[in-house]
Amino acid sequence: MKLEKYKDKNKKKRKAILISLGVIVLISVSLILYKTFASFTESAEFPMMNGKVDYFGNSDIYFVFYQGDKELEEMPQKGNEENLVFDHAECDNGASIEWNEEEWAPLVKGLNKVKTKCSLYFKEYDPDIAVNYIIDLAKTDTTNLMADDTSEANIRYVGANETVNNYIDIGDRDGEGNPILWRIIGVMNNITNLDNRGQQESLVKIIRAESIGRYSWDSSASGINGGYGVNEWSQADVMKLLNPNTVYRGTPTIGGNLYWNKGSGNCYNAKEEANTTCNFTSSGISDEAKNKIVKVRWNTGTFATNDNTQWTAKATYETERESHNGKEQCISNGGGTSCNDEVERTTIWDGYIGLMYPSDYGYAVGKEVRETCLGKSINSYNSGSCNTNDWLKPSSYTWTMTPSSYSSSASNVFLVYSSGIVSYSNASNANGVQPVVYLSSSVKIIDGNGEKGTPFIAQ
Repeated sequence: MKLEKYKDKNKKKRKAILISLGVIVLISVSLILYKTFASFTESAEFPMMNGKVDYFGNSDIYFVFYQGDKELEEMPQKGNEENLVFDHAECDNGASIEWNEEEWAPLVKGLNKVKTKCSLYFKEYDPDIAVNYIIDLAKTDTTNLMADDTSEANIRYVGANETVNNYIDIGDRDGEGNPILWRIIGVMNNITNLDNRGQQESLVKIIRAESIGRYSWDSSASGINGGYGVNEWSQADVMKLLNPNTVYRGTPTIGGNLYWNKGSGNCYNAKEEANTTCNFTSSGISDEAKNKIVKVRWNTGTFATNDNTQWTAKATYETERESHNGKEQCISNGGGTSCNDEVERTTIWDGYIGLMYPSDYGYAVGKEVRETCLGKSINSYNSGSCNTNDWLKPSSYTWTMTPSSYSSSASNVFLVYSSGIVSYSNASNANGVQPVVYLSSSVKIIDGNGEKGTPFIAQ
C-alpha cells in the first residue's frame, strides 16, 4: 500500500515536471519566434559572399543585380574596374532598400512577407553628371558648398552673393540670343522624380538668377477671402503661369502657361483679380531648357502657428514636409470672410516649376556667421549679418511657394523681403517671381567655373 502511494507520488511529480518543461519550451519558442518576426518585419541586413545570393534557397529574399537592362551575374564590388555605382533599387511585397555606401551593402526595410525579390540597379559613374560634379566639387570647396543639418544632408551653395560662383546656363536665351542664367541652390537628396518612375533621387536644384516680373501669387474675386487670393499652391495663379497644361479659373486668357509657352497676355498683379499685361516671348523657358528639367514632387506644408520666433532654417525645412496647411489655423479660429474659399488644401504637389522654399533662403547663409544664423529665426536674418552673407537675399520682395498659416486669413504666403527677413504677405500682392526647377539626373556640366561671366554649361 505504501509502495503504491509512493509510485503515485512519483507519477504526479514526473507529470508536473513534464508540464513545467513543456511550458518553458513553449514560452521560449514563442519568444524566439516573436523576436524573429519583429526583427523581420522592420528591417534586415543581408551579408553577401561575393555579392551572390541564391534564388531564395533557404532564404525569404533574393537579389537580382542590373546595369541598365542587363542582368549581372553578381553584385559589383566596391571600387570595381567598371566604375559602377549604386543607382536605385526596387522590391516587391512592400519592401524597400536603403543603400549603405560605406559598407557597400543593402539594408532591406519593410520585409514582412516571404519570397521577396529586390532588384538592385547600378550605373557607370560619370564625373560630368551635374549631381556628381557638384558633390565632387564640395570635397574641395568647403567654403561655398556645405551639407545642411537636415536628415537628407543636402549639399548647398552658401555665402555672400559676390563670392558664390554658382551660375549655370541651361540653354535659355533672350530675344537677342544672350544666355538667361540660373543659379544652383544645391544637390537635394531623396527627391521623388516622377519622370523616372517615382524613384527617390539626388537632383540638382536651380533658381532663375533674376525675377521674371512682379505678379500676384494668387488673386480672387472680392467674395472669396476678401479678394486677397487663396494660399493653396496647387491652384495658385503663379503656379499656372509657370507650368504647362494649366489655365486660370474662368478666364483662360489670363496668365495660364504664359511663362512655359513663351507667350504674352495678361497676368494677375493685385486683389480682386486685377491684372496687367505681361510678355514672356523673350524671357519664357526655352524648349532646350525644358529638356533638361524633370517633374518632381514638391512639399507645400507649413507651420501650425505663425510664431515667427520658431522659424529656424531647420524647423522651416521640416515643417515644409509636414501636414499643416495655410487654412487650418483660420478655420480653427472660426473662419470668416477672409477664410471662406472652398479650395481643398494639399501639402504635396507634382509639377515642373516651383519657387524657392523659405528654408532654401535660410540655408544659403554662409561665412563665419553661418552657425549663428542657422540658430536664429529666418524672420530675423536682417541682423547679425545673416542677410549680407546669404546669396539668395533678393533686391526686392520675392515669393516662396510656401503658404503661411494665419489666425484670421487663408490668403497669406511666405516671401523673402528685400531687407533679408522672411515673413508673409497677402497672396494678391505683386512680388518678385523667380522660377525654381530640378535638373534631370542625366544632365552634365561640360564647361565653365560657375562665375557669372563663365557659368557652368549644362548639356
